[in-house]
Amino acid sequence: MKVCFLGTSHAAQHLSRAAVEKGFELVELNENPSLVFVSEDTPTNANGVRDLDVIRSFFFKAKSGLPVPLILTSQVPPGFTRSLRIPGLYHQAETLRIKDAEERARHPEMMIVGCADPAAPLPLAYSAYLRAFDCPILTMSYESAEFAKCAINAFLISQVETTNMLARLAEKCGAQWGDVTRALHLDSRIGMQAYLTPGCWQDSRHLLRDYVTLLGLHGPSQNYESYPANLIEALDMK
Repeated sequence: MKVCFLGTSHAAQHLSRAAVEKGFELVELNENPSLVFVSEDTPTNANGVRDLDVIRSFFFKAKSGLPVPLILTSQVPPGFTRSLRIPGLYHQAETLRIKDAEERARHPEMMIVGCADPAAPLPLAYSAYLRAFDCPILTMSYESAEFAKCAINAFLISQVETTNMLARLAEKCGAQWGDVTRALHLDSRIGMQAYLTPGCWQDSRHLLRDYVTLLGLHGPSQNYESYPANLIEALDMK
């Protein structure tokens, strides 16, 4: 099956290589693809606010092509996909991360698929693509899929915030945080993939982007620096 990936970001590169590994043929938009993916990374400014016009420009280019399913994997806020009003459009929320993006693209834990009508069957070509990755396929509304991405990152932010707090307290009481993390990783309720290295999550453009989006759901977007670093405290403030 021929598939086309539009975008020049790392996400587009990783997803397209994973598709090739699964037996799909990469083609250009004018070469009759069965599926077209818009996979450009959504740019942000210094305050984490998304420039969605970049994604819109890719989509109107894709829309002018063949009448095939269009799949948006770019990181967009709840409501964006539906606002495009494009028939045959799906939002596939990607959950790549920088340190192992290639592996996560090849072996995703799940496929989160936002649909205009979650009760309607997926197009055969798109269904075949999803099944090739041999993982759970979660179909839901556009808004649920968009919010799922934000929710995942919110949990990651809260992990880093909790790690920072506990690491400081460990130092105060003479505990070795490295020893503590070994126990935490082996607790199945926390796990080996938990974010247990202290750090500044605000330095991650991807986490900051969804932090600002969640704040924006309460009201007009503002400079994130006017809010406390703690996500829960910031949301409670509003």
